[in-house]
Amino acid sequence: MSHISNLYSKLSLIIKYGFTPFTIFSPIPIFCIVLFCVAYDFDEIGLYELYIFGIGLIITLISSSAANFWNHTNDLKEDLLNKKGTFLTSGAMLQKEAVIISIILYLASFCFVLYASFLTERPVYLYFIVWVIATWLYSDGIFITKLTKFRPKTHYVGEIATYCIAFPAYTMSIWLIFSDSLKTGIILSMIFLCYGFAEVFIKDLKDIKGDKKAGLKTLGVVFSRKTLIKASCVFLLLYFIIIISESIGGIFDIRTLFIIVPFIYLIINTVNNNSTKVINNSVYLSLVIICITNLLF
Repeated sequence: MSHISNLYSKLSLIIKYGFTPFTIFSPIPIFCIVLFCVAYDFDEIGLYELYIFGIGLIITLISSSAANFWNHTNDLKEDLLNKKGTFLTSGAMLQKEAVIISIILYLASFCFVLYASFLTERPVYLYFIVWVIATWLYSDGIFITKLTKFRPKTHYVGEIATYCIAFPAYTMSIWLIFSDSLKTGIILSMIFLCYGFAEVFIKDLKDIKGDKKAGLKTLGVVFSRKTLIKASCVFLLLYFIIIISESIGGIFDIRTLFIIVPFIYLIINTVNNNSTKVINNSVYLSLVIICITNLLF
């Protein structure tokens, strides 16, 4: 009975930290839903399209969980300094166990990607491999980092470089599950790259104190909070501008111009309020608008 209880406890930890932090990829995979809605009109959706959609969801959830769990697995030192209660700092799981689980999650997602590539006859796996390498190296503090003496996550150059590679590669890999349009895939990759930059500038603001103690040179340590939020807003403005331009005779339905509402909300509220909530709220609202206007109309 204790063995079953222990297994359930480990599974709960995998799910919890695989879906932490809350992002557009998980636990609610709105990223995947957006790509599907752009790829298909409502009257085009049949059993096969729903099946493909299910595969895309599974890949998104498992792969994002793999990257998240691997990240937590390598953050033991920083989490201790930031006094975070994680599965490693609490002793609920050994780091060796966490490494094995991370590898299994990456392999599981890659198996689904290979199946998607075979099913759609598109090179989904090529872009996904790039994403795997980028996210693995980004978080790794156990294997290759010991040889290179450089962990990308701990230096702002590594953070920016990883996001430059990972976001377009991941966007293309999931997009190709639903469509073979490279032009649309490239535009979507640009859109989510802008979102990725907006995210990377603010994601570690809450961990600045611990990162300083650890001697890291992350964006939050090197640059001021005000500067990072402004930089985040600039890239988010580019994110909105591309979507708006593509709604006028582009890849999105013309009704996607309703995205001007969260766009104005972002501009008004960031003038006097340097809150990351404003940034996140505007993004999620914009993604919901893209889903509704491109799927139903």
